[in-house]
Amino acid sequence: MDKNKLKQLGEIFLENPLTRMFEPNPNNHPEIIYKFRNWSDNHHKDLLIKNALFMSSPSGLNDPFDTRIFENHLKFLNTDKKKEEYVKNSLEKNKDFLIEKGIPIEKAKTTLENRIENTLKYQVRAEVIGSKIYDDHLGITCFSEKWNSILMWSHYAENHKGISIGFDEKALRYSQLFGKILRVNYSSEYPELNPINKNKKSDEIKFFHKSIDWEYEKEIRAINIYNDKIPSIKDRIITLDDKHIKEVIIGLKTPEKDKTEIINIARNKGIEIYQCYKSEFEFKLDRYKI
Repeated sequence: MDKNKLKQLGEIFLENPLTRMFEPNPNNHPEIIYKFRNWSDNHHKDLLIKNALFMSSPSGLNDPFDTRIFENHLKFLNTDKKKEEYVKNSLEKNKDFLIEKGIPIEKAKTTLENRIENTLKYQVRAEVIGSKIYDDHLGITCFSEKWNSILMWSHYAENHKGISIGFDEKALRYSQLFGKILRVNYSSEYPELNPINKNKKSDEIKFFHKSIDWEYEKEIRAINIYNDKIPSIKDRIITLDDKHIKEVIIGLKTPEKDKTEIINIARNKGIEIYQCYKSEFEFKLDRYKI
């Protein structure tokens, strides 16, 4: 396992939440962000009942390209000069780590030079190791800016039979429960990352960038990194405070039995409750307060 890569991830994601209290809402984040849940799934129900939020491994996400955006070694390390620059930059960036581990600089230099001699093999190795580290040590949970997306209800709330839970975005951001919360960016082109000049911005692209096909989700994503060990399922569960949940919206097709249960739970917690319904003569969802 590449522990230096893990250390770099920690530097990217483990921000000091206290500093965020003096910052404006990043990227004009909305006041409330939403998570769609399937009420037939007990684990989904736990989010409202127990305030239990699961941080998924990237391998559990439904986009095969999610967190699988890598530096293009084949394109950018195609000459000896570029390879030399890459080795120089890598050694400089990892100097403290090498000293800490007692690894001679010259030995690290020789090892890296040998590895990048075959660029294709190095590319494959980087992707395999990177994917393994991300899957083992990252926790991701996804929210949406929109509660009234017809597709989101269909895809993530059991075809409108579930619920959408609204969270106080600012409270979550200041909660010290997450390493980083950012809006996901979308594009039709695969991002081009240069391994010679990689920085924090390029790493943010890896974890907060998706294909334009997913733009309808309007995602705001929270990420944690588990430095010390590979987390168990239990380790990946975060317990939220009641104040983090602002509202719950009941789906168009939610069965009456489930609806009664949801209302009782939400009322006991002092959460605002809304019922979703179809707007007249529009392809649009609306809601009223219960």
